[in-house]
Amino acid sequence: MTQERTPIIREDDGELLGFIEPSGAGWQAETLFGYLISRTVDRAEAERVVREQGLSTLMGVWNYFDTDDQAWHPCVIKEASEQKLIVIRTNFMGYEDPDDYKHVVILNPNETKIAKT
Repeated sequence: MTQERTPIIREDDGELLGFIEPSGAGWQAETLFGYLISRTVDRAEAERVVREQGLSTLMGVWNYFDTDDQAWHPCVIKEASEQKLIVIRTNFMGYEDPDDYKHVVILNPNETKIAKT
C-alpha cells in the first residue's frame, strides 16, 4: 500500500493548513501550496509542524520568479491556495515600493516560481 500526500485541516473551521507526505525515511511538512516547511522523522511530528507553522510560514518576505523580466524579486503573499498565489512585489525588507509595485498571480506555485527568503 502506498502512502500519499495528506491534507491537514484545522478542526474548528475546516481551513486547510498544509500537507504532510512521506519522504525517504521520514516525512515532509508542507504549506498549503506544497512548499517544504521541514522534514521530520515521523508522521505525528510532520503534522504538528503543519498545525503550528503551516499558515505562519506564509508570512514574511518570499522571492518569486517574474516571467516578464526573467528575474527573482522579493514579495509578500497576499492570498494563497493550493493552485494559486497572489503576491505583491516588495523591497528586500518587505515594504511595498510605489516605483516598483507589481501585483502578480502565480498559478500552480512550486519551488521554481516561489521560494522563502
